[in-house]
Amino acid sequence: MQRAAAAVERLRADGIYLAPVRHHSPACALAVGALVEEVRPAVVLVEGPEEYGRLLPALLDPRTRPPVAVLSLGTEGGGAGFYPLAEFSPEWVALRTGSRLGAEVAFVDLSWVARAGDERSGDAPGRGVPDDGASVEDAPGGADDAPGADDDAFARTLQSERNLAHSRTIAAVAERLGCRDHDEVWDHLFEARTSERLADWRELFDDVFAWAGLARLDYEEEVLDADGSLAREALMSARVAEHRARVEGPVVVVTGAFHTLALVEALTGAPEGEAVVRRRPAGGYGPPTSADAWLIRYDHERLDGLRGYGAGMPSPGFYERLWAAHREPGGPSALGTSLLVDVAAEATARGAQVSLAEIASAAEQATRLADLRERPWPGRTDLLDALTSCFVKDDGGLDVGIGRPLGQAVAEVFGGRALGEVPPGTASPPLVQRARERAEELRLVVTDSTPRRTRLDARRTPRHRERRAFLALMDFVGSGFAHQVSGPDHVAGRGMGLLIEEWEYAWTPLVEASLVELSHQGATLEAVAVHRLHRLEHELATTGRSALGVARLVAQAVVAGLSEHLDRLVALLRSTLDVDPSLESVVGGLHRLVDLWDARVELGLEDHADDLLDLLDHGLATVAYLVPGLGAVDADAEPAAVGTLVALRDLLREAGRATPAPVPDGGAHPRGDAPPPGGALTRTTGRAEPVLRELARLREDRGAAPGVRGALVALAATEDALDDDVLVAEVRAQLSPGADPVAVVRFLGGLLRVAPDLLLHTPELFDAVHTGLRDLDGDAFLAVLPDLRRAFTWLKPAETHRLAQQVATRTGSRAERIDVHLAATEQDLRAGLALERELAAMLTRDGLGAWGFGASRHTPANPLSDQENQP
Repeated sequence: MQRAAAAVERLRADGIYLAPVRHHSPACALAVGALVEEVRPAVVLVEGPEEYGRLLPALLDPRTRPPVAVLSLGTEGGGAGFYPLAEFSPEWVALRTGSRLGAEVAFVDLSWVARAGDERSGDAPGRGVPDDGASVEDAPGGADDAPGADDDAFARTLQSERNLAHSRTIAAVAERLGCRDHDEVWDHLFEARTSERLADWRELFDDVFAWAGLARLDYEEEVLDADGSLAREALMSARVAEHRARVEGPVVVVTGAFHTLALVEALTGAPEGEAVVRRRPAGGYGPPTSADAWLIRYDHERLDGLRGYGAGMPSPGFYERLWAAHREPGGPSALGTSLLVDVAAEATARGAQVSLAEIASAAEQATRLADLRERPWPGRTDLLDALTSCFVKDDGGLDVGIGRPLGQAVAEVFGGRALGEVPPGTASPPLVQRARERAEELRLVVTDSTPRRTRLDARRTPRHRERRAFLALMDFVGSGFAHQVSGPDHVAGRGMGLLIEEWEYAWTPLVEASLVELSHQGATLEAVAVHRLHRLEHELATTGRSALGVARLVAQAVVAGLSEHLDRLVALLRSTLDVDPSLESVVGGLHRLVDLWDARVELGLEDHADDLLDLLDHGLATVAYLVPGLGAVDADAEPAAVGTLVALRDLLREAGRATPAPVPDGGAHPRGDAPPPGGALTRTTGRAEPVLRELARLREDRGAAPGVRGALVALAATEDALDDDVLVAEVRAQLSPGADPVAVVRFLGGLLRVAPDLLLHTPELFDAVHTGLRDLDGDAFLAVLPDLRRAFTWLKPAETHRLAQQVATRTGSRAERIDVHLAATEQDLRAGLALERELAAMLTRDGLGAWGFGASRHTPANPLSDQENQP
């Protein structure tokens, strides 16, 4: 390190000024600005993929306002990478200051495509400490800790500092200084310097160089080669040498501090630099790489989120204000108090109670903590410690979860909400600009990344229909901009009886990144949506055979305003109905069709109404063909089959509503949705007759699955197709003595799921069920008890209470005690009944049978047995 420090001085004498920085550090940004102002370089070189050079006009445009990010897209699904720049980023200051002073500016690093493969293969730290400050012995290390292992493709950063976070040396420094992690070490050593000290760029950069250089010595050459560091440093050092040989004036080089030692060794020919030099190709590098990259807006929330990927500083909102404070006359001395006041104001606005006395107490404590830790003013951790001590009134800490207004306020103030701005034009693809302009036309807020909700009355307000179509279109293409929260959802088939729908949206950097990636599919949202539509059609046509999947795609296209493709989609749905073997899928798809027909005016489908009804007829014929298969399902598939029957009942009711009914003058009903009189299953239109016949046949089939038969019996009873006496006869036949207890319970489960209230309102049915269950012997009763309990869960709580009263009255129990809750399981009941039988046998043997439950005359084995003689 001493030899390297001397080499740094020789490079400065030769006109090469290396600026080792930490990404998004205000201290380094101030020092970079001071360096460039003093030496007036001919060239400023910045660590970053070389292809970003073509974006320099946009980056240097006065209309560009950070935070912004350069987005790189990989090839063949290789993911994407962000190169974010905040106002207090040293790279941003270097680019802007250098350009202002007339210097040439350029990026010098491997292209994103070249780097992506190395980073995905594992940027393993090899050894060190994890970001959370765990001990060295607990450090993860190895490939599993690589940032590419589990990272989201759109959250990867090109400014990784993971090696610093995992350094043993920095961990030892943190322990010696009493700091929690490397972030606090950095603040203590560098950010907690006065503005005057930071203006001495030599002192700061020498200290940062030593700090990062010692950390680098923790890593073996094999680890640095595996994560791509040596290859990147080879290119950077070669480019620096090329520029030094080409220009007359000084050269300023701004790179991550971890790489500076390698650059010094390579540029000065030190033996240790051979590891880097060996990575240079024999023929040199040639001109800078040309590849696509895009300038997009970024925000503080995502900048803070990159901390999970080992990049930059935490709490960007705090450091932005620290950056601004350094340029004020008083410096950062008053920053802590203003931050505490803002946190208190935000917390109060969210419902918390923070007094002036608590603010004053927190300010005093933060100042004393800074004095104790030998800092000139309260830093980030001092303020957070004071907030926790003085503002938190429970053990929740600074939790940011729901119902934690203080934690949310801290996240708002320390994290920040700033969203950058980029100039219109070639910096972003047309798709991004057009989507944003369309959002602004519809009065959706896209000036920041805060999530918002919008309530739409699309049925009655044309403007709301336009907004809904745009939100649905952005959702369909996968932009991540919006998703529906509540209200009528035509795609999922939920909430169709509701009037108001609610959507949540937020224009975040990830939205722009997604749109950039989608831009190769079309220049407009509609073109991208059609591309996705065709792809989904092909998948469904070749592998899906799902009527429900195609019907959802039809609904998605209609809601997103792509109705011009409806004819083709309807044809696909018609052919899918012919081959779909799943009754559940067919019924679900027809439900979507009926919902679309109901909303035909709202969705602009009046011209397609007849096509939808024809398709409904076609689908009901398929339903009739598939219904007999329900009778052959096994016990495991029976609940799903019963659920399909319930959905089919609802479909037939809706099908009746979807049929234009005659009006007295012989014309058509004005809305075309008047329901026919009477029960839907028996009085619906002719299109349902084949389905009804197959349902009746299946109900009469004694060999059909018991649960399915029970459901069909209940369906017929509720639709007046079975009189009460026929219903009771059916149930008695199923529950006759000697019947299989398992089949009995399956039958009851199907009946109760479809129409649980029949048991309460039909006394004869109650008697039949009670008798059938009472006649089961004790072992059989216990064997089916879990399934029996499950069957009765279809009753509402009030209905369960009424049924319990009737059972209590019938069995002679005290009805006023039925609400007593016993925390007993089926195993407890089984053990209790066995103990009861054993006790009864002992009493009978000793001639005391009359003492216990009338045991001398009757030993109960079934809790539903006649208990009129019990005390």
